[in-house]
Amino acid sequence: MANKILTPTTLWSDFDDSLPVEETILHREEGEKLRLYTVRFSGRAVGEERVGIFARYAEPSDGGTVPALLILPDADQTIDDAAVRYFASLGYAVLMPDYRGSWRGADGYTAYPEAIAYANLRQAERRFDHADDTARETCWFEWVALARYCVRYLRSKANIGKIGVIGVRAGGDIAWQLAATCDDLACAIPVCAGGWRAYRGVNKYGDAPELKMDDERYRFIAGVESQSYAPYVKCPVLMLCSTNDEFFDADRAFDTFSRIASDCDKTFYFAARYNGHIGNTGLKDLELFIGKYLRGREVFIPAPAEIAIDEDADGELVARIRFDRNGEVRYCEVYMAEEMCESAMRDWVRCERKESAGEDEQVFRLNTVRGARRVFAYAKTKYSCGFAVSSKIAVKRLEKDYANSVERCRILYSSRNGRDSFTVARFDRGGTMADCFLQNSLPPVNLMEGPCGIEGIASEYGLKSFRINDPRYRPSENALLKFDVYAPETTTMQITVRAEKNGRDILYQCNLFLPGCESWIDHVLSAKDFKTDGNRPLAGLSGAKYISFCAEGRFCINNLLWL
Repeated sequence: MANKILTPTTLWSDFDDSLPVEETILHREEGEKLRLYTVRFSGRAVGEERVGIFARYAEPSDGGTVPALLILPDADQTIDDAAVRYFASLGYAVLMPDYRGSWRGADGYTAYPEAIAYANLRQAERRFDHADDTARETCWFEWVALARYCVRYLRSKANIGKIGVIGVRAGGDIAWQLAATCDDLACAIPVCAGGWRAYRGVNKYGDAPELKMDDERYRFIAGVESQSYAPYVKCPVLMLCSTNDEFFDADRAFDTFSRIASDCDKTFYFAARYNGHIGNTGLKDLELFIGKYLRGREVFIPAPAEIAIDEDADGELVARIRFDRNGEVRYCEVYMAEEMCESAMRDWVRCERKESAGEDEQVFRLNTVRGARRVFAYAKTKYSCGFAVSSKIAVKRLEKDYANSVERCRILYSSRNGRDSFTVARFDRGGTMADCFLQNSLPPVNLMEGPCGIEGIASEYGLKSFRINDPRYRPSENALLKFDVYAPETTTMQITVRAEKNGRDILYQCNLFLPGCESWIDHVLSAKDFKTDGNRPLAGLSGAKYISFCAEGRFCINNLLWL
């Protein structure tokens, strides 16, 4: 068996998930609307031992048959009680297991037999991203096996109807395998996941070297990667991704999605500018999707938008967007980025609509900077049913300038830009469910009024902009960065620049003391004001990839520009 390339079929064809689950209830919590249990039950057999699965289970208190959700967190996360309660409050039975295994300081965790100790994330080492023997001897096989027994646990309960799975990041890659190998799922929602782990650091576009293939890479890709499982998926799929995800290449997301069989219900959504997180729009999609496939509700699920980039009759570079003609479009947005082949670092800019071309097509201007040689674009379309979908990320090499090409600009941001061009810098301020879903009644990036009635851009999660690497706004070698800040209370602002040096991305930081006052204060910084933890200064701002602004206190920024 060693060194054999196992496919999804050969790897899972003889898997035995028929053993009894042998549940033990460790803790019980009875509420007016929910019953919550901390449980341990048995997973697959390893010799004479069984995997001891630790999980949290919740169900509505009113009884009766209910649909169920299996929620799989990221590999370095464990049970998120807020996520369990949230989906249970929507009327679902919810099971969320721990699969990372033994973890320092953890009160409860899944116990793996010593023979498969590598199933513990902290002991996985090369078995996390390599298949040195076969795909069977990886932590991924054990995690999917655990998920198979989670489905069996749910199915063992008399009150459970249809079952769906939600997986976040690594949990999403497990969900892909589960959707391809388990007959008992009614739907699957992989979030910020779609395989291509072997290609990490290898951009789909640009001059990056191709992945060096050998037998080990073939074993890992064939038996572990989600793109290899996508053609075998047996249930409807909602794929939720974020455009600036540092751990899953957004350019390859649609490559996985397109491999799902054409007769399988499927749709797709990008969260603009987010890094491995999903906002309210994506969460709403998820709720509508599970409502349809687990509850049988009448919900229109649109197909992804279609996008094409070309030159129109006026000599302008445009994106043509075609919609699902079976639905009523509420609005459409198109985002574009230039040059940057590293998908996680793109400055996604909202585009201007030029015209409608019939009921199911709209045309948007792609106002690229003069001299640009590559443009990326994608569309987001929201329908009257409340469901939003995206297109793939389209790309076009540019050989010339167009009638709508624009000049370079040194103004990175002013309040006239509204909320455009900035995103959140961090997700550690609360309001994040399962370390992924950002729940806010208001947009996380917003305009805040400062002195003299002048507004600035603000966010309790900090601010991040990729505009610093956009060719339209890229600074000269010795440029200075100027901006105005309003902070009503005393606080310290940490400004971070990410830049590449000798092929590695390095973080450079500058701390600014903000005294707190009812006035706008302007600051001017040079590259040398930004330093590494080892006190090495940034050589120049022209090679920066992003800039972020964070503080414990409230603040807003305006008039960010180059001098």
